[in-house]
Amino acid sequence: MMAVQQPDRIGDYTIVSQLGKGSMGIVYEGRPADSDETVAIKVFYPDPALTREETQNLLERFEREGQSLSHIRQDNVVRVLDVGTDANSEYIVMEKLEGYNLKELLELGTRFTLNETLEIILQLLAGLSACHTGGIVHRDIKPANLIRSPSGGIKLTDFGIARVVTDQTLTREGTIVGTPNYMSPEQIRGEEVDARSDIFSSAALMYELLTGRKPFEGPDMTAIMYNVTNVHPPSPKFYNGALPDEIEEIIFRGLAKNPDDRFESAEGFAGVLRRLEQDLHYRDDTEAILNALPSAPAVDSLMSSALPSTARKQSGPGGATGAVIPSLTGSSPGGISLSGAGGIIPGTVYCLDCGFANREDDEFCTRCMRPLIKRNMMSQLSRKQARRMRDFSRGDKFFMTCLSVLMALCAILIIWLFFRGLS
Repeated sequence: MMAVQQPDRIGDYTIVSQLGKGSMGIVYEGRPADSDETVAIKVFYPDPALTREETQNLLERFEREGQSLSHIRQDNVVRVLDVGTDANSEYIVMEKLEGYNLKELLELGTRFTLNETLEIILQLLAGLSACHTGGIVHRDIKPANLIRSPSGGIKLTDFGIARVVTDQTLTREGTIVGTPNYMSPEQIRGEEVDARSDIFSSAALMYELLTGRKPFEGPDMTAIMYNVTNVHPPSPKFYNGALPDEIEEIIFRGLAKNPDDRFESAEGFAGVLRRLEQDLHYRDDTEAILNALPSAPAVDSLMSSALPSTARKQSGPGGATGAVIPSLTGSSPGGISLSGAGGIIPGTVYCLDCGFANREDDEFCTRCMRPLIKRNMMSQLSRKQARRMRDFSRGDKFFMTCLSVLMALCAILIIWLFFRGLS
C-alpha cells in the first residue's frame, strides 16, 4: 500500500491518529463533533498495485462489511455507528475497542484454562447467533478477529468476507475466502456455506485455546487445506490430559467434515457447552479441571527427547502408525512438569493416524481400527538395534586385533632381515 497522508477530517470526524493498516485500507482514531468519545474509522485505501478487478472485489467486501454490521446490535459484535463517503473514499465508523485480539495474546504466550475458554467461546457463539439470525455468515472466524477487553469481554470483528445469505450475487461457487487453518472443508472446496461453516471455525478456535495448537497445520497452504478436508486432528486430551472426556466429543462434533454431522446452530453449540459447564461444577475435581492449562512448551519436542529415535514414529501393516507415550512423571529434562493438571496422560497409547487415546492393552485403535505400535515393540526394536551394534563392535575388535598382530609380525620380520644382512 502506498504512503497515504493522514487527513485532518473524514466526514464529520476529526482524525486523532492512525491505529493500523489492513488489506482494504487504513484505520484511524477519530472524534465526532458532538462527543469527546473517540471512534475507529476504517477508510478504504486499496493497494495501487492491485488490478481493477481486485480493487473492485475489495470494495465490494468493504461495503459488505458496513452493510452487514449496521444491522447487528449485540454485545459481542463490533458496533457500526456510521457509513459514508468522503472525497470519493468510503469509510465505516465503528466503536473503538480496547484490548488485544486473541492472536496477539497467543503469540505472547498466553494460555487459557477450560473455564476461560468456555467463557470466550460462549461469547463468540452469542455473537454468531445474532449474525446468523440476521442472515449473515462470517466465514473468517479466527483469533485475530476476536478482541478481548481487559474485563474479559469478547467482540467479533472484521466482517469483510461475510456472506449475506439473502444476496446470492455476492458469493460465487468456486471462490475460496478465509484463513485455511480455521476454514471449513466445504469452504476450502469453494462450495456454498451456511452457519455450520462458522461452527466448524469456532470449534477449531476452541481446540487451539485448549491445547495451544491449531487442529490443522502444515508446512504450506496446500498441506493445511488437505489436512482440513481429510485428516482427523489429535485428541485435545493429547495436549491437556486434565480436560474432561466430554470436551473431545464436543470439539470433534464441531469439527466434523460433513456439515450435517455438526451442531445445527451456534445456539445449539452454546447449549451443549453451558450444560457441560454446569455438570463440571458437581464434580469433586471441578477446580482442577476448570483451571487446567495445556502443556507448554510444545509436547512434540518433549516427546522427541524422551523417546528413542526408533520409537518416535513407526509404520505398521497397511501403513498404520501409532506411538506410546511413556509415563513421564515429575519433571522433564527441561524442568517442565508433565504430570498433574496438564500434559499427556501417562501410559496411554495414541494413534498417530487419528490421534485417539487408546488403552495400553488395545491392539487396534478404537476409532480408526488401525494397528497400534506398543511399548514392547519399541523395546524389541531398541534391543535388536543394540544387539546389532554389539555384534558390529565385536567384529571390529577382532579385525583390529588381527591387524595389530600382523603389523607386529611384519616389524619382527623386518628387524630380523636387517640384522641378518649385517652379519
